[in-house]
Amino acid sequence: MFQELAPHDPHDKCGHHYAICLDLKNQHFEVLDSMRSEADADLTTHAEYFINNLKETWNCHYENSKVQIRHFPIEYMATTKQGNRHDCGFHTLEYLAKWEGRRVPVVTAAMVVELRKIYT
Repeated sequence: MFQELAPHDPHDKCGHHYAICLDLKNQHFEVLDSMRSEADADLTTHAEYFINNLKETWNCHYENSKVQIRHFPIEYMATTKQGNRHDCGFHTLEYLAKWEGRRVPVVTAAMVVELRKIYT
């Protein structure tokens, strides 16, 4: 997910990346954010908006499926928080590459340095 952090400021187009995972086996959504937690209203509002739209879309396209997700709750996963305001993309890439539903990948500053060499 990408969320503008200052949507009303035409000069600040920086944003923030975080991951939302659909865990069909355990029947819930998982939100992984390297900067914020469930206590952050901007995060919960943005994640819930996206997830509710996903649930509606699922219902439209998979109405007759035996798997229905409309009742799945949202779980905000505890993650290692980044030490700055610009490494969220690297954290999100690691979450998407390594998240298997049990242990949240730990992303360190040293890992981000190595990821920068690969991706930039």
